[in-house]
Amino acid sequence: MSAVVAALVLASVAGCSGEPSPRTGGGTPHAERATPVPSEARLSSALAGKSDVRGYRLEDNDQPAVRPKADRSACRALADLTGSGVTRTPAAQAWASRSYGSVTEPGLAVTASLFSYADDGAAVTVAGVRTALKACADGFSTSGNNGGATVSYTSVEKVTAPSGGDEAVAWTMTGEAQGQRMPLRMTAVRHGNVLALFLALHLSDPDRTELPQDLYDAQLRKLDEVFGSTG
Repeated sequence: MSAVVAALVLASVAGCSGEPSPRTGGGTPHAERATPVPSEARLSSALAGKSDVRGYRLEDNDQPAVRPKADRSACRALADLTGSGVTRTPAAQAWASRSYGSVTEPGLAVTASLFSYADDGAAVTVAGVRTALKACADGFSTSGNNGGATVSYTSVEKVTAPSGGDEAVAWTMTGEAQGQRMPLRMTAVRHGNVLALFLALHLSDPDRTELPQDLYDAQLRKLDEVFGSTG
């Protein structure tokens, strides 16, 4: 089972219903006007490929966009990051995504998605996540997921984020849907006006859900290679 199919169970990373949107969208009129906003093609070129990381089966994600709705407005930032496409708050300009299935650890699947923003949208998104993590620690639910399913996140826990980029935040959300329980490890890293989002889950042993360091490092190196180092 690919990471895309697995994520459908809970987070609709590859959803086919919800609020469809084009893969490019609007931004917010703030600072950084002189900073070029990467296109979808540019973002795609910045995703870690076969020559960048070993030991994974790769699959590009080009599914229709989906934006799950949170039952609590305070949790909207977290719900946005379980969806796909550019429709979110603030809106992204472009989006590209790829899934990685571990060859050496069957069941471990990671989806990496890149979002580009006009102005300070990437920083605003990270700030929104930090606020939502405090407000939604006791959980929340989303609707408009794959097939219209409702997903209940019974707990939300901030965890130590790996280093890299301009800023990073990581958290674990434990989701329940269709009789299944699955923790999702999510990590968001800002690289200028690009946000890299990692969603990791382990289908065989949920207690071993972690974002592989080698994949994380390879993706950050690729961002530096394409967009320049933030250091």
